Parts: sequence; C-alpha cells; structure tokens
Amino acid sequence: MKKSYVIAAVLACALTAWVLGGYYLRISGKEIAETAENTKTLPAMKVSVRTQEAEPVSQVVVAQGQTEPNRTVTVRAETMGQVSEILAEEGSTVEAGDIIVRLEANDREARIARAKAHVREQESAFKAAEALGKKGYQSQRQADQVFSSLQTAKHELQEALIELERIEIKAPFEGAVLSRPVELGAYVDTNGEVATIVDNDPLVVSVQIPQQKVANLKKGQSASVHFATGQERDGKIRYIAARADEGTRTFRVEIELPNADGSIPSGISAEATIPTGSVLAQFLSPADLSLNEAGALGVKTVNDKDEVEFHEAQIVMSDANGAWVTGLPKTARIITLGHGYVQVGEKVQVAEEENSDGGADMPEASAQLATGSVTEPTAAQ
Repeated sequence: MKKSYVIAAVLACALTAWVLGGYYLRISGKEIAETAENTKTLPAMKVSVRTQEAEPVSQVVVAQGQTEPNRTVTVRAETMGQVSEILAEEGSTVEAGDIIVRLEANDREARIARAKAHVREQESAFKAAEALGKKGYQSQRQADQVFSSLQTAKHELQEALIELERIEIKAPFEGAVLSRPVELGAYVDTNGEVATIVDNDPLVVSVQIPQQKVANLKKGQSASVHFATGQERDGKIRYIAARADEGTRTFRVEIELPNADGSIPSGISAEATIPTGSVLAQFLSPADLSLNEAGALGVKTVNDKDEVEFHEAQIVMSDANGAWVTGLPKTARIITLGHGYVQVGEKVQVAEEENSDGGADMPEASAQLATGSVTEPTAAQ
C-alpha cells in the first residue's frame, strides 16, 4: 500500500517538472528570438556633422621684457682740474664731440708757450750742427745728439697741446645726458666721473625666451613691440644668446627698433610678438571637443564611410569664442551633436548641418599683433 503511494508521488513530481520545463523553454526561446530580432533592427545612431576646411594660423612667440639703450657710457676726465664751465645739463641731448664740461686751463697755456720756445731753440741748434758737420767741424755723433734734443722738444710740445685739449670733456656719441654728477667749481681728478650718456636710437628691447621656443627664432627676424606707454614699433632680432641663463633656463634675445625722435625712453616695460610661421588649424567651439578613454583631448569626426574616428588635438590659439586646433584632416567632418553617444569605429547616420558648405561658421579669426590687425588668426605660443 505504501509502495503505491510512493510511486504515485514520484509520477506526480515528474509530470509537474515536465510541464514547468516546457513553459520556461518556451519563454526563454521567445526572449532570445525577440532580442536577436531587436538587435537586427536597431538603427544606427544619428549625429550632426559640420564639414569645414583648415585655415592657416600664424604662430608667434610672445615675451615680456624692457627697453634698453643701444649704448651707455660713463664719460670720465682724462686730466685733473676745477670745473670752469658746464655746457650740457642733465636730460639734454648732445651730438658727438659736443663739450659737456670745461676745466680751468691754469698754467697749461704757459707750458705750451715754453714748449714752443724750446722747439725753436732746438731747431736753431740742429741747423747749426748740420752746417758745421758739412764743413767737418763737428762729428756725426754730436749732430745726432742735437737732433735727438729737437725731437724731445717737439714731443713735449705735443703733450702740452694734448693736455690743453683734455680740459674740454666731450660727448663720445650722440645721445642724452642721463646724469652729470659734477657742478660748477667742483674739482675733478683724473679718471673722475663727469657724465653718463645714453644712446636710445636705435632702441633695444631685451626679452627672455624659454628654451622650448628659442629654436624658432633667428637673427634678422621681424618682431612687433607694444610698450607700456601705449606706443607700438616694429623691429628685428639682432642678438640671441648662445647660452641659457642657469637659473631660469631662458635665452636673452634683443630686438632693435628705430627711435630717431627719442619718443620711447629706455627702461620701460614692453611686450614683444615674434611671428615664427603658420600652421593649418580648425576652429572649434568648446562643445566640439571631447576626451578619449586615455584622457587625451580631441575631436570625433566621421570618415567617408560614415564611421566614427577620434583625432587627438593640440590647441594653438583660444579665445572666448572657441579654439584653433591642429591634428585633424585638412577637410574634416566634425561631429557637433551626439559625439558623446558614439564610439570609435561605430557606423552612424549623418545629418549635415544646414550651414555646412565646406567651411565652418567661424568668427572673423584675426589676432591683434603689436602692429595692428592681421588678416589671418595668430597663435601665441
């Protein structure tokens, strides 16, 4: 009796398992079929694309610096004496050879008179010696001694004349009197400082260029300079240091520019803009940029097969409207909407922007150099 109950229970369990197994198999098969069907019918992601051409962007090196005089010299006295006359005031302009200060002559003129008399005396003695020598009354040695005395007298006269000239202390070149520490009546020693003259034409602008940028510069290269006074001038590079500063690892570069009117003083701040060439770049809005899985900044584009590509981009210039970047094809189909939802290699549906006609709807891309507006964008390195 108990055995029949056990058999009946086993049969009931088996029947229940068979019914439930068929149900789940039907449900599972239906889901798999539906999933496969949905996968086959899922449409490609639609993205908005703008086609545009790369444009030349001028690259420049911008550096801060200061103006310096072309030449600076401290004028010193070559003789001693008391200042008797001042002919150049501080801040005045002098020409080469202009007298700045004159010293008292004292006995210098009297020394010249004595030296001249001595020369005449020796000349007479030499003529007499020559006459006696021709007649055989005087030896050649005696004649040579008289000639030597004449030459010594002439040298002494020349020294006296030079000493008199030295009382007039003159400007060595055209420039401005920066300082004049002596006053009327002051006593000046030999080698004493009399004045400092600066030459501001041409004017020199010295800047420090980072070691990464100095290879882009060369002598004679054009540069534009904007001064703290609001003035602007064009010039050329005249000097590039052969060695970097040990502390800053920067190179001193000098830019020479005309300053004939002297309107730009030395010692003021200046900003130099040096063009170094141009590069083809695309103008993009910040929304067009994205990051790849490695965290690199770039742009997603669509190739001619409507497949997504990623191009790492380098920003060469930026402003409030967007950025000029390199690294894209010359003609690029840039994804402007939907780039965050597609992956590299994925095939997409392309919707061209209405204003996409082979060039981007970009602002007038021009940069203000020190000389004014230019016709093409400029990348400040």
